[in-house]
Amino acid sequence: MTKVLNTFIYIIFIAITISIPAYNNAKEILVYADSISYDDEENLIARGNAKIFKENEFIFSDIIIYNKKEEKIILPIKFTFKDENGNYFEGENGYFQRNLNFAEFENPKIKLNDGSRITGKKIKRDDHIDIITKGVYSPCNSRIKIGNFICPTWQLEGEKILHDNKNLFLYQKHSKMRVINTPVFYIPYLVTPSPLRKNRKSGFLTPSIALNFFDTKTSQSTSFPYYFNIDIDKELLFTPIIKYGGGVDSSQRFVFDYNQLLSGGNLKTDLTFDSNFENQNNNDWLSDASLITKYNKNINENYRIKINSALQTSKNYIQITKPDDDLSYTNSLRTNLNLEGYNLRKIDDHLDINLNFYQTNQENEDNKIIPTVFPKIKYHTGFYNKYGNISDSTFEFYNIFREKSTIVHAKKQQKISHKYKIKKNLIKFNSKILMNAEIYNQVFNTETKKIMENEYETGTYYRLFPILGISSETPFKIKKYIPNFTFSPKVHVAVAPGSSNSDKLSNEDSTNNDFSIENIYRLNRYSGNDMLDNSKRITYGFNAYSENIKSSLFQSYEFTKNSNFHREQGNDDNLSDLLGSVTYNNINELSYDFRYDINDAYLKKQNININSETKLGKLSLSYLDQNSKTNNIVTNDTETLNYSFFSKKIAKFSRLTINGLYDLKKEINKEYSIGYSYFDECFGINLDFNRKSYVEDSLKPQDILTIMFSFKNIGSYKSTNLAVSENDKQDIEWESISIEDDKFENN
Repeated sequence: MTKVLNTFIYIIFIAITISIPAYNNAKEILVYADSISYDDEENLIARGNAKIFKENEFIFSDIIIYNKKEEKIILPIKFTFKDENGNYFEGENGYFQRNLNFAEFENPKIKLNDGSRITGKKIKRDDHIDIITKGVYSPCNSRIKIGNFICPTWQLEGEKILHDNKNLFLYQKHSKMRVINTPVFYIPYLVTPSPLRKNRKSGFLTPSIALNFFDTKTSQSTSFPYYFNIDIDKELLFTPIIKYGGGVDSSQRFVFDYNQLLSGGNLKTDLTFDSNFENQNNNDWLSDASLITKYNKNINENYRIKINSALQTSKNYIQITKPDDDLSYTNSLRTNLNLEGYNLRKIDDHLDINLNFYQTNQENEDNKIIPTVFPKIKYHTGFYNKYGNISDSTFEFYNIFREKSTIVHAKKQQKISHKYKIKKNLIKFNSKILMNAEIYNQVFNTETKKIMENEYETGTYYRLFPILGISSETPFKIKKYIPNFTFSPKVHVAVAPGSSNSDKLSNEDSTNNDFSIENIYRLNRYSGNDMLDNSKRITYGFNAYSENIKSSLFQSYEFTKNSNFHREQGNDDNLSDLLGSVTYNNINELSYDFRYDINDAYLKKQNININSETKLGKLSLSYLDQNSKTNNIVTNDTETLNYSFFSKKIAKFSRLTINGLYDLKKEINKEYSIGYSYFDECFGINLDFNRKSYVEDSLKPQDILTIMFSFKNIGSYKSTNLAVSENDKQDIEWESISIEDDKFENN
């Protein structure tokens, strides 16, 4: 019986408490094991499932020796240690001080709490500092087999790696990067944020070196980006780029990228400028520059302000320095200040104030006809609803001027406009009846409006213009034959004065017009109110729809012979073109809309859109066929196909994207791009090819090939302009940028 009892006592865990003196600033630790004994020097020897606990830290091994005299925990064989932050350490043949803050052991394998790994030959742990000899760092879980060697996707090897667990930085001496076990990068000293770091800190980022090919000459450029963590809500990335060699004078480029979070908004400023500090006989240190600013802020609960500005010192500076920026493809750069106010007098009123300035960005644009708007004010009073009558008012004012007038635009024009709208809805005879009206009161002051060659008009004009309308819509259900199907015919009559729009007024806000189903029932079908719809017309058609299908067919008849909008939109007779559309929407979406000329019996416009979720990914196609005739002669003939494809994940981590615009008449791709991306839990690669064309002849179409490598916790390295000819004199340079870690797959 005694033997059985002793065996049972040895099998169960034995807990021994070791008291630590108060001056050691440490609390007690607990030791558990299958068996615990003491040697002649009173060293405690724990064997079998031995564990040491100290608050949230523990050590696990088959043998743990506690040296009472030296106050050391000796670990002669493999062990596992978990620190208070949830990081795990494996090693062998080492020791810990009794407070677990100091340790030395061999063959360390560290798994940080984000999944990153550090291994090495030896480690010395001193409080929050870990120093690993012959260390290797990688955040990768995935493994790639090359021959008989299994390696992570990428890793950093260092002669010494210092991991600061308190300030959360990773310092590496003689650092070498391997991608699929191939050395690709070496730097004598490298500092990167620890994968455990969540906060930003100022410091140098990875420098980059670029080779620039100029015909037979080769020059170099070097950038030294520095990140300023100004405050919790402010940051600045400063990147000086120094160019040299190639038989040319030295030049410099400085890039400032400033970001700030505001209460209720944000501020972003990008400043780029070139200098020639070292050029011989140089009297002008600034050669070219651009400044791009975006500012958004809620001033208070009622007002919001937006400022967007893009300025450059020469016409094509943004195109040269940032060829993949959307601004490089615009005809003009705009500086815009917008102030919006809500709930000023009523809950649904709205104030909108705009200031606009323009700067030409392409050589074929005439700078003298681009307007300055200072200011444009629009105030909507909100809706007033009483006894089923809904009314509202809109007040407008603008002051627009330019250096040169045209047949459409005056040199200067001011407008004060008031639009009063009223409508009443009735349900009678199983029909929805809408009666509505718009009344315009406007004053224009116009200076130097071109009427015809060498003839200009200047004057002040007043216009009172009412437009009245009434419409009726009657839905029918055909449940017996087609369940969930509704057929809804609609008729609309609009009446306005027959006076034509005067050519003495500058058309500043009514230029974006379209004859379509979306605006066929508007009283004023113009996009603005500088020009007004002087039509007397009847519009008729129907909507038919079920659960997945919706269709429309409409047409109008003009009683007014001089209807401005009707004629300007290509309707040559009183009977307008026929407008129709059909949409099918289920898992996939298919839509077709058309415009058919009844009088000349030809299809003037048709558009087919397909959005499909296939087994391979999302496919989108848009076909447009558009033409017009004059005296039975085709004057405009366009046929294009827009296409895009966004694949599902291929082999878990890859995606493929394709999009472009194909001209079916000229049988060429006018614009297209192909992209491939791979992102696993630690490594990413993007390969993108783009071709875009500029409007002006002096700028040739550009082929831009971009390749970007992304490394979790390290950053990304991107190079553009890889697909250029020898004569294009483009730069090839690698750019160091940051990328959000959530782009990587989490397994």
